[in-house]
Formats: sequence, structure tokens, C-alpha cells
Amino acid sequence: VADALSSSSSHNLHVATIVLLVLALLSSLLSSGFTCTNAVSNPYQTFLGPLGVYTWNSVCGALILIAMILFPVNVEGNSLSEELAHACSSSLQTHLGSKHTYGYSYWIMLLIVFLNIASLIIIYFYDHARYSKKKEQERPIENAPKDVILF
Repeated sequence: VADALSSSSSHNLHVATIVLLVLALLSSLLSSGFTCTNAVSNPYQTFLGPLGVYTWNSVCGALILIAMILFPVNVEGNSLSEELAHACSSSLQTHLGSKHTYGYSYWIMLLIVFLNIASLIIIYFYDHARYSKKKEQERPIENAPKDVILF
């Protein structure tokens, strides 16, 4: 009974990890779509503008991070590497001291998280620079002498 429960738990965590990765892919596609739309049109300060890109990049990064945490918890918590080694091994030797290693496909997800953070920072600084330039253009009118304003 305990083995069946562990197998069911392991299966559920695998499904949850895959669902998180699919949702992260969809949110990344939405972010890319909003970015392309904003590049060719005038981005408004609505959900279709920079706020939408912020939102979907943040959602994608958070989902990837949760999946990166959930996968090793599942593998190490349920000893899936040892089960795989037992299933592939023809001898009856025990696999003492086995360790879990993750390939480049796991670590490339960390790169995705960093790129999402980098794009959020770039968008923030671009928005901040554009806002500062807009305020700077309004400032000379405030500091102009009264006779120039009346003219």
C-alpha cells in the first residue's frame, strides 16, 4: 500500500511539474506577443502595455522557479533515480551511494528565470527614463519668468 501511495504521489508531482512548465510556456508566449505588439504600436499604460509584459514575465519566472523546486523534491523524495537504476540494472547489486545529477535542460530553466528578470529590469529602466524625459520637457515652463509665459 505504501509503495502504491508513493507511486501515486510521484505521478501527481510529475503531472504538476509538467502543467507548471506548460503554463510557463503559455505565459512566455503571451509576454512575447505583448512585447511584439508594443514594438510596432504605441503602448498604452494598460494591461496590453508594459504592465502586461511585467505581469506575464513575472508569472513565467515564478512558474519556472516553482517547477525547478518541485522536480528535485519529487526525484529525491521518492528515490526515482534509484528506482530507475534498479529497473535498468540486470544484476542484483544494490545501488549504494547513488546521487542525483541534473542535465543542462534542467539548468537552462534557471537561465530562463534570469532572462525574465533581466527583461523586467530593462523595461523598468526604459519606462523610468521615458517618464523622466517627459517630466524634464515639462519643467522649463515651470521655471520660465512670468513675462515669457504671458507672451
